[in-house]
Order: sequence, then structure tokens, then C-alpha cells
Amino acid sequence: TALKILFAENPIQLQRSELVSLINGFTQLSTTVDVFDLVMFYLRSNMNNQHDLYVYFQMATSVSPASSPSSTPTNSSNLSSFIPCPHTFVATRVKQNHTYDGTFSDTHQRPIVPRVCRLRTNNNTMAIYALVDPMDTNMIASDVCVNMLVEQLSQISFEDESYKKKISDSMQQIFYETENRLLQMTFDHAEEKATLTPTIDATAEKCLPSLDEAQSGAFLFAATVTQSNVYVAYVGTIRAFLITNNNGELRISNNRPQYYHNGSLHTIDNEDESLRLRNLNVNLTQVRNEGLDNNHSKFTRCIGKLSEKLLSSAASANDVNEARCNALVCEPRLEKFRISPQDYALVMMTDKLYEMYLKTGISEEEIPTDFIALLYESIKTVNPAQRILTTIEERLQKMNDCINEDIALQDMGLLIHFFHQPKNINQNPQLSIKPNTIRRIVDGEVTVDEVKNFIIKHNEIQQKREKNRNASRTTGHKRENQTHSSTIEPFVRFDVYEKLLNDNEELRQADKFITDLLYTQSTSAMDEKLTEFLKEHPTLKCD
Repeated sequence: TALKILFAENPIQLQRSELVSLINGFTQLSTTVDVFDLVMFYLRSNMNNQHDLYVYFQMATSVSPASSPSSTPTNSSNLSSFIPCPHTFVATRVKQNHTYDGTFSDTHQRPIVPRVCRLRTNNNTMAIYALVDPMDTNMIASDVCVNMLVEQLSQISFEDESYKKKISDSMQQIFYETENRLLQMTFDHAEEKATLTPTIDATAEKCLPSLDEAQSGAFLFAATVTQSNVYVAYVGTIRAFLITNNNGELRISNNRPQYYHNGSLHTIDNEDESLRLRNLNVNLTQVRNEGLDNNHSKFTRCIGKLSEKLLSSAASANDVNEARCNALVCEPRLEKFRISPQDYALVMMTDKLYEMYLKTGISEEEIPTDFIALLYESIKTVNPAQRILTTIEERLQKMNDCINEDIALQDMGLLIHFFHQPKNINQNPQLSIKPNTIRRIVDGEVTVDEVKNFIIKHNEIQQKREKNRNASRTTGHKRENQTHSSTIEPFVRFDVYEKLLNDNEELRQADKFITDLLYTQSTSAMDEKLTEFLKEHPTLKCD
């Protein structure tokens, strides 16, 4: 599978000895997680020829465990300088009909609720504001998103001007690293499941949909704020807008960055996204009617949803020539803008809250004006975000009471960050904000302690993985019997592959012989025996 991903778009010609050596390097890796780590590093590199690829894998498979990127423990000491931002207010709603035991220990008992972050450093050099919208019935992807966001950004030092580039790079890498972490968790769970239940059907089309880690997905909107700039990165359908203060009049102006129009959302209605899908030969009419996943969703970018991505991508293609890029990606949109003296507040809201807003009878064009009116009314309250969310809910409830219909409220989230202006800036006293002194953490809000525990747990898992890797090097690999009896649509035809081998006994012998060679530890012996085999079977062609 790893080789298929590598060669999917631009097949690279290698000498047979180089290819054998490359495969031998793969056999030195004890788990599928190790292989995928290598593949992900390769895909983000700039190598574009056979020599670079060959040398890269020779170096990668011979690297010592201590120097491996995945085995380096993360340091959580920098987190001690982070506190909840007193100028930021958040409000969330838990999805109805979901139980909750009051802890975050059991995935199945977790409430479905957006994750929010409002952490900043003590000296106010940097703040992290984020809203994470869970896409399904578990919180795994959302939890990983918000924790890794804080974990990675907290490592940035402000000792020199290089922090600007580090923030930009980190804001992009976080999306890929989060998906890599989910991939690791998926394969860990798959291996554990296969170990505990040896008779289980381990084929991808059966295994992946049964794993919560592979099914979980999330939308993320993140903003890293320094004293002069805002760095934005997001995927999905979370809305955000910037409110300005023009001599006491609050506005949502298109002259400032806004992220609530269709052109900024990652959906099929975004012209840029439609063009991207068209370049991937995606049937846009079919997507508009049926969506891109089993739930008929119209979003085009997200974190996670690995079951959807892997089962319909190059990773599942039986023939490299049939490999396709999956339309769902986690590549974020990145922007940076300078904070203006007129910038008053940054607002983020989940798609479900925006949709509920529309159901109250407010048109999309009227939402900015109406939200400003709600903000005026709630500025002096203890939690403006909570007041606005409650007001919108009450509007919808009142409308449904008139028609005698019950409504099941969805998981929703709202974050409002008020920019802290210097004292020399003239500001209308009516628009001054009382600091957020609420000590109670709202549902879904991430804390420093949670991130620290997240880091500790991951480091423990990495140590366990390293222990298993070392044990595998000592005891060798367990031989797996591969059987395929079904088809993964639309690309994989295992039945055709099996028929090809059944119709040609000599080819079946070659298939078995090459499989045996893959478990031989000597590269030179593999090359030599393969050459001898081909001489004994001149009707077979090695291409």
C-alpha cells in the first residue's frame, strides 16, 4: 500500500537491485505505522527523481530509533506560561440524546460538543483561538485537533524575528500532523483488534469502517494572534468574521478579512473547490446530488475521515494506473493579516449555529447586521457569547412553539475574541468589555492540564511502539496470509487479480516465490534468487 501511494501519480523507474533494496528496507519496519510515517515524510519533501527516492529510503530505514522523529518525546514545559484569555468569551451546546458521565475518559460516553481554545501566554506575546466542529458521533478527531494545536504552537520561541515564519509553518503543519496522528491511532487500534480477535476480517473495506479513529472527522478554524498579526488556518465550514469599530459604529466590512461567504468555505459551492475537484476528474453533478461521503455531505476538506479517504484513494487501488487522488483533503487555507487599530472582535461560529440562525428567519445577507445588534445588547453581560447563543435559540424555539413543533438542538459553538486596544486609543465607553472572570470551563473548552495529559499519554504510546519495534527487529516478522474475496469500489478488483493467478500456474508460483523473498533479510540473496527464478521460467517477463 505504501508503494502504491508513492508511485500513484508519477511512477518512478528503479533498477531491480534498487527496488529490491527498497522493499528490504520496508521489511525492517515493524509496523504499518512506521511505513506510513516514512511515506508522509516523503510526500511532503521535494524529491522528484528515482535517485533521491532510493537514497532517501536507504537513509530512512537505517536511521537509529533515537533519532527518529516519531520517537522524540514532546516537552510540555512551555505550557505553564499559558492562561485562559480574559478578553475571549465562548459558548457551546451539547448535542441532545447523547449521554455524558462527566469525564473525558470514555469516547462512547463523551458528549458531542465543539472543542474551543482561548489560551494565551502570560506576557501576551501570543494567543491561540480555535473552534473545532465534530463531524460525527465520536470526539476523537476533535480532541486530537485542539490538543495538537496547543501542543505544537506552545513550542514556538519569540527570541528573534524567526517566530513569524515558525508560526506560519506550524499553522500549516498542524493539519497534516493531526491527520498523521489519527492515522497512527487507526493502525494501532487495527493491530490491537487483529491481535485480540485473530479470526476477524482484517481487509481494509471491513476493518476501517469499524474503527472509531478511522471514522472520526472534524472541521478546524484556528487563529494565532501576536501583538501585531493574526495567522489564520482552517478547513471545513466553520464561519468567522472580523468586526471593526469605526468611531463607535461596529461593522462587518468586506474591506477586512471575512470567512463566512461561500467563497471562503470548503464546500462544493465554492468555485475554487469545484475547480479543484474538476481537475481530479470528479463528477461535480454527482457530488452535488450525492455528496462526497456516505452521509451525502457537500464539504470538500476536513481533518480525519480516514475511512473515506483511504478506501477511495490511491491507497486502495490494485493497479497504479487506476489510482486516484481522493477529493477530501486536509490541506488548510492559510492567511495572515495585520491587526488594525479599528479591529474590535474576531468571531467564530460552527456551521450548525449558522444554519440555526437562518432558520430563525434571518437571511444570509442580514446575519452580519443582526449579529452586530445582538453584540450591542450583550456587551455588558458576563458572557456575551453565551447571551447571543441563548438569544438565537430562544428565537428558534419561539418560532417552533407557534407551529407546535419540537426541535432537537444540535452541537453548536461560538467564540468571540475582543482585541485588547492600547489605553491611548479612544474608544466608546459603551463598547468597553469587562474581562472574562468566569472560572468555570465551558463544555468542550481545552485546558492546559488536558494538553499536558495528552502529551504524556502520547509519549507513553510512542515508548510502547518503540519497544514493539525493537522486539520485532529481534524476533523477526510474523508471516501474514493475504486473502481477498471482495471488491473495493471503484478501483480495486481483487477478483480479477485472483483469476489472473488461477489461470496461470507459473504466475501463481512466481507470486508465492516473490512473497517468500520479501521475508528474506538479505538484499543480495533476494536479488540473486529472483534472477535465478526468472532464468528458470523464461516465459515470465520481469517489467
